[in-house]
Amino acid sequence: MSLIHELVIHFRVSPSDLLRIISTAPARYKEYTIPKRKGGIRVIAQPSREVKALQRYILGQKISTLPIHPAATGYVKGRNIFQNAEYHQSNRVILKLDFVDFFPSIKVGDWDFLLRTLKTPLIQRDESSFYKNILFWGQGSRVARCLAIGAPSSATLSNIMMFRLDTRLARIAERLKVAYTRYADDITTISGGSIEYVLRFEASFLRIIKDTKSPALTFNDEKRGIYLKGQRRMVTGLLITPNREISIGRERKRLISVMLHKVLIDALDPSQMGYLKGMCGFV
Repeated sequence: MSLIHELVIHFRVSPSDLLRIISTAPARYKEYTIPKRKGGIRVIAQPSREVKALQRYILGQKISTLPIHPAATGYVKGRNIFQNAEYHQSNRVILKLDFVDFFPSIKVGDWDFLLRTLKTPLIQRDESSFYKNILFWGQGSRVARCLAIGAPSSATLSNIMMFRLDTRLARIAERLKVAYTRYADDITTISGGSIEYVLRFEASFLRIIKDTKSPALTFNDEKRGIYLKGQRRMVTGLLITPNREISIGRERKRLISVMLHKVLIDALDPSQMGYLKGMCGFV
């Protein structure tokens, strides 16, 4: 059954209406910016309700069975930030690296490369243009260009497109006796028993990223950080303590304790209740 036929049946729309939505899907995004924590802005592109529904269908029925490497710990069912930190809790040295504009760096050409190298019976090659329009943002135009921060399918699709690279890097990490994980869009963590092993892996990592054409990624040198035992070692928002335990950190514990006490004595500003609920949910 063709993709269009599937979507017509599932969403109960006419073929003409469906094709009109798909043809204009790359432009059906609401764009807004949010400030980054350390300066600059991040562009969020949220697809329209119709496009979001199509993306979720593709995600659930077409691409969710494609392989994702165990090193990818973000936005994968059964994996989370705690498990990501566990990979590194026994190691003395932690190196954190960051990609520049990860999602927008993944282009429609990378989708073509994926279909050539990772064949799946669920996706027909002659329907590739439909998938491109549904899954990729046009950056203000009707021409599909890249993945968007804000689309429900972007994180999973990026993990799938990184599978070959994650596999290669994980093999090198195993050979050099270091741990390698990548959380979602741009947080890469490497850890090992010595600085020498970690830096040897980093050198290989930088060379491979430079030589890899799909996806074509670059590092944000300003966010590179190397941390030793005795320093504050954070992995995806969690603290690895000197005795190799994983913690939310003393400051967060103290803040939550103070806010809970204020709730008990009816002294917490109502505007802070949402933040407290979020922190308790995080814990």
